[in-house]
Amino acid sequence: MDEDHRYDDDEEEEGALPPKVEDLAQASVPTALKGVRSCMRCGIIKTLDQFLEYGCENCPFLDMAGNHERCNLCTTAFFEGQVAIMDPGESWTGKWLRVDAYLPGVYAISITGQFDREIEEELESRGCRWRCRPVGSDPNSMP
Repeated sequence: MDEDHRYDDDEEEEGALPPKVEDLAQASVPTALKGVRSCMRCGIIKTLDQFLEYGCENCPFLDMAGNHERCNLCTTAFFEGQVAIMDPGESWTGKWLRVDAYLPGVYAISITGQFDREIEEELESRGCRWRCRPVGSDPNSMP
């Protein structure tokens, strides 16, 4: 078999990437190990600088990009554990954490914090759930 043509049948259009590869290319991972924060809604972990520059890819309606105050209101440094999920829709961990509809990335296992009432009302009006729990709530209950 001609080695130059052995994979031609599997290729799609020239330059087009399979959807899973495109999703992986969008994966958000922290650029540093110190000073990481978690989005209080979806749990994705990034540095504060990454939240400031890009916002949260899973929660663009939180308008964190370029807004330092909003980043502080919508992210927290108080989380436990982290897990890298590369295929959220197929990962049992992604389903257990309820991040199976989000982009690949590094997610917090448990998040402690509370949104301001205004942000909670906005999320409720959108029908959005959030993963953070106030201090003192049962850490064993899942969102």
